[in-house]
Amino acid sequence: MQKFKTSVSSLVISVALVACGGGGGSSAETPATTTPPVVVPPVVVTPADLQTSVPTFTYTSGSPELAFVSSLNTFRQKIGLGLLAQNVYLDKSARNHLDYVLANDARFGGTVDMLSFDSATGRPMFHVEQGGKPKFTGVLESDRAKFAGYTGAYIGEELAFGGNKGGEVALESLAGTVYHRAGMMFQGLRDVGVAVGTDQSQTFTLEFGYQAPQSNSGDFVGIYPVDGQTNVGLFTRVETPNPFPDLSTANADFPTKTGYPVTVVVKEGVALEVTGFTITENGAAAPLDARLMTSANDPNRLLTKNVAYLVAKSTLKPGTTYSVAFSGRANNTVLNKSWKFTTAQ
Repeated sequence: MQKFKTSVSSLVISVALVACGGGGGSSAETPATTTPPVVVPPVVVTPADLQTSVPTFTYTSGSPELAFVSSLNTFRQKIGLGLLAQNVYLDKSARNHLDYVLANDARFGGTVDMLSFDSATGRPMFHVEQGGKPKFTGVLESDRAKFAGYTGAYIGEELAFGGNKGGEVALESLAGTVYHRAGMMFQGLRDVGVAVGTDQSQTFTLEFGYQAPQSNSGDFVGIYPVDGQTNVGLFTRVETPNPFPDLSTANADFPTKTGYPVTVVVKEGVALEVTGFTITENGAAAPLDARLMTSANDPNRLLTKNVAYLVAKSTLKPGTTYSVAFSGRANNTVLNKSWKFTTAQ
């Protein structure tokens, strides 16, 4: 595993002072006046500490696990985030929780509605195990990871469905959301584990963690979809909790009343201020009607202050190029970005 660190050189401004002397004689001299130079202090940028390479994955060649984690690292790399390394203890934790889900999910004959919410934690039951149920190894992901032998300081978890179409499809089912995409963009992550079920939904469980977080540079700005990306989705995928409470997850609201989410993200811990954010179909005179979503108006209070989403209020057109324009500030630095992407046919 290698770490990449950028270096910052200090800008040293030297000021030469020149003295002017007068000639001899009885006439009085007029003292010279000088204007002090304006010294601009150097801008100090916190360097990045990123995993730019990781050991070869040991998942079976051609397996959905390998396809999923490889696609996840490609997703992170496109944005400018550090790569994730396979961790066998997180693999075990993911497998244990997958076994619990499949044994207890009401869809498969169990007694737990995995889409309901746990009254104690407020979290979806997909992420909570109940003591006394078959295959129980811990209430929360941190408990389950510890049971499996992982000793990291942070644990996160996501679940997805491949629908028997493989790891790339499962990854896109998360990348096409708001909250789950944000989870995969968490900059501190270093380790990952995954397990995939043979059920009809092809359930994926994904565990994240780190001993010590990796970090992006202080001037980091990431976007998704990235500039020039093709085969982009047309609408926001359904997730729990629902980022748009006015839209129903039980009918056609999401496929018809949302576009694919567009994200701008800066370094974690930095507040991103949005002054302009638009998406425009190429050739159109006006931008699309869209929702701006940040930590300030997030109905579920899950987004952090360093990220902003723009979601059109109607599905995007297939095989169409869209232009995105963003303006704002981060750490009092003005940000202006523009880029394009093309949707899938």
